[in-house]
Amino acid sequence: MLERQAAILQFAVTYLAMALMTVASMGLIDRVGRRPLWMVASVLMAAITAVTGAVFHFQVRGPMVLLVLVLCTVPHGLALGGLPWLMMSELFPTRIRAQAVAVTTTFLWVVIYTCGQFFPMLIGWSEQHLGSPAGAFWVFTLVCVWATLFGWRLLPETKGRTLEEIAGSWRKP
Repeated sequence: MLERQAAILQFAVTYLAMALMTVASMGLIDRVGRRPLWMVASVLMAAITAVTGAVFHFQVRGPMVLLVLVLCTVPHGLALGGLPWLMMSELFPTRIRAQAVAVTTTFLWVVIYTCGQFFPMLIGWSEQHLGSPAGAFWVFTLVCVWATLFGWRLLPETKGRTLEEIAGSWRKP
């Protein structure tokens, strides 16, 4: 019974950290800006998932496992979880905004669902080939590196700009 209670407590601690970071993000988004928040969170998530992979690869046990899993929630709650939802409504020109947000929302939900279905297979592959779930976290590290590059090269800053200014920035000179 104690093992079950410990698991529930760990789940609660992890999601409490996520909730606190989400509240913090609400105060940071308009002060720091979307793009810088995205960049910092992507780099932070890449580092944390790489370390999480190492923790699993070297079969570290105890509080360190909970610590790295809680740390994974920090950049997600701070930026990567909420920013896409906000920016979808800011990036598209007014004339296509409703349809574009509908399409990107559907796409995002399909990706979230697919990742949830794919994760157990990725863990299985990692355990079979690496002897631990580490490979799954290292795949996430690569995704976060890609997210950093995406933010650096493609993601415009929308802080303090009107929807018309943002739409105008997509036009070629």
